[in-house]
Amino acid sequence: MNRTPRIGFTTLRQVILGLKGEEYVRYIYPNNYAAAVYQAGGLPVAIPAFVEEQYLDDYLDMVDGLLLIGGPDIPPSFYGEKDQGKVHPMPEDVAVNHLTLIKKAFSRTIPVLGVCLGAQELNVAAGGGLLQDLEEFVFYHRTGGRDQYHKGVIAPGSRLAEILGAGEVLLNSCHHQAIDPARLGRDARVTVRCGEVVEGIEFAGDVFRIGVQWHPERILDEPHRRKLFSAFISEARKN
Repeated sequence: MNRTPRIGFTTLRQVILGLKGEEYVRYIYPNNYAAAVYQAGGLPVAIPAFVEEQYLDDYLDMVDGLLLIGGPDIPPSFYGEKDQGKVHPMPEDVAVNHLTLIKKAFSRTIPVLGVCLGAQELNVAAGGGLLQDLEEFVFYHRTGGRDQYHKGVIAPGSRLAEILGAGEVLLNSCHHQAIDPARLGRDARVTVRCGEVVEGIEFAGDVFRIGVQWHPERILDEPHRRKLFSAFISEARKN
């Protein structure tokens, strides 16, 4: 590829109120994701969550990689469960947009990186499930919506081990849900753990398809931010 790789981003819907109480709808993603991709040599391209299914292929034709950003919870009905009362779901049409986009990407050779919610979406799109609330773990996975730092263990022989090195890695978590290790999606395997909590998954095959539960885009002083996004962009260059 001679041109700079274009990286598509999922987006979230935000409703804000004007001075007279009128509602304005925005489709957004935090700048940290764009900055991490740009610094690694890619160009960010937003994929609005209102895009209908028949046009998602047009977006995938335009980009060389897909980044799934963090955000609120997937409605439990999307993985066959009822809401247990601790879920903060995104609108169902946004969830449909994201999961349909992932399934379409999985039919191609496009590299995919999922962050936090994005990692969970990868598992659900592949037929897996989630733990709706990590109440017993929340003291070190999220406190008051702020990042909590702790160590995870990367499995040897995994793609993440090739990128970051096997063994312990310092992670920043801000989540109350996680991938259910008993309900992994098709061809998925757990490659990073913090105790019993799944912190990273990847999918079988040669295509880069990785989900990380932590937020590498927010860690400016850890080398694994640069390594992970550089590896992702490098794979996008091949697409």
